[in-house]
Amino acid sequence: MEVDGDWILWRIRPRQGELVYLPPDFYLHELLETPQTDLEAVAALMRAYGPLVDMDRDDLDIEAQGWLEDVPFAPDDHWRVGHHRRDVEVHLSLAHEAIKTWLACQTEGGLEALVEAEVDEQQLEQFRRDNPDSLHEVTLDGLREMMATSRLSTLQSVLNAALRKFGIGIGGLEERRATIYSASFLQLYNHMAEGATVRHCANEPCRRPFVRQRGRAEFGQNRTEGVKYCSRECARAQAQRELRRRRRVTPTSQQR
Repeated sequence: MEVDGDWILWRIRPRQGELVYLPPDFYLHELLETPQTDLEAVAALMRAYGPLVDMDRDDLDIEAQGWLEDVPFAPDDHWRVGHHRRDVEVHLSLAHEAIKTWLACQTEGGLEALVEAEVDEQQLEQFRRDNPDSLHEVTLDGLREMMATSRLSTLQSVLNAALRKFGIGIGGLEERRATIYSASFLQLYNHMAEGATVRHCANEPCRRPFVRQRGRAEFGQNRTEGVKYCSRECARAQAQRELRRRRRVTPTSQQR
């Protein structure tokens, strides 16, 4: 697998090797942290976990598919297949927006705070220019409400499209040809269904959101209760940091 211009390409060959499981909270860590314009980073992700998206774009809704109507499905190369840069950018931008919306909804006032950071007077003026025939004058608060509604609608449509291949029938993930994109949203949907609690790692340089702590058990058995850190490594790092702080206490301050 390699980056070649605007493509991430690999040779056509039969499926080989064992299934690769995504780590717990993959969508909150690896997927969310992969820049949508960095093809090298995306290629590295695919080398570790498999194809990013469906080759036929069936994991997108109709509107998003329209954004890619002028983008070829395959490279002009009879012996390799791949993902075009625009495919990667559209899928990851939608995924990032949907995940951030869901995360914001996990805290009281979170969605409002997310929208607040995105809406300003300049955007309001642009909206009014784009909609000169609006029957009612839109205020800044009104635009915020519209943006919040739009974000929730996007989350729903992105999630539904990504999960389409899991909607009916029986069989394991290996028979559904799950991709990084679709399996990530299956993780997110499962967290929605179970009413999972999202925490933020107590390791000071980390602060990542997480549901299950990594590194303490085999796949599928990771802890969700009574944990403060997203991984065992973060727990160790914070423990070492606090130990160094205690050791820096002077004899004088200890006597006090």
